[in-house]
Amino acid sequence: MVADRLIIRNINNNMARKTTLIVLLLIAVVLPLAAVDADERPERPALGFGILAAVAVAGDPVGYPPQYSEFFTPKAQAVGALSGLLDIPLFASLSLGIGFQLHGTTISNYSGGWVYRSHWGGALRVSAAYGFELTRPSRPLRLKLGASAGGSFNFDLESLTTLFFFYPGIFLEPYLLLDNPERERRSIALVMPVDYYFRRDLGFYGSIGIGVVRRYTLR
Repeated sequence: MVADRLIIRNINNNMARKTTLIVLLLIAVVLPLAAVDADERPERPALGFGILAAVAVAGDPVGYPPQYSEFFTPKAQAVGALSGLLDIPLFASLSLGIGFQLHGTTISNYSGGWVYRSHWGGALRVSAAYGFELTRPSRPLRLKLGASAGGSFNFDLESLTTLFFFYPGIFLEPYLLLDNPERERRSIALVMPVDYYFRRDLGFYGSIGIGVVRRYTLR
């Protein structure tokens, strides 16, 4: 019992150190970008609502003897998500975002006689985004290419159980924004998020997806 508590405490400490390191690296990247754009005029805040489809890969269950490492191979799981985002520009090319996501993950296949279980829940996502224009302002359709990076805080319920569990994550999300000025502050963005999660029950858990976000610029 004491050994189990020490193992869980070490895992939690490692997760906290990893998350803190990622936040510090994110700040180190954001600050130089802010200094470059400090003289540019920011745009207005925007609300975004999106839908996402992704493929997650789970592997290396924790808690089994080493001889089972080759038995529990990585397996894919389908992911679907709905998201909402408030994007707050700091400067013309740099913005901060805070959003909420509702997601669900299907059960993996039954090959080998075992599965990675399905789960569903919500997540708080905090990010910093940097982008630049691909077209001239005089063009009728504006294209903006960029990427956001940040962290996620996920709370999920394992299907067919009453087990809630928490796991943090980090993500990188390239995007292509299409903006038609005649659409009255409405635009659309294509996104391709790549996520990595720190789960206590799995040695590896990550996903890659593609989605569409509808954005509404606030007055």
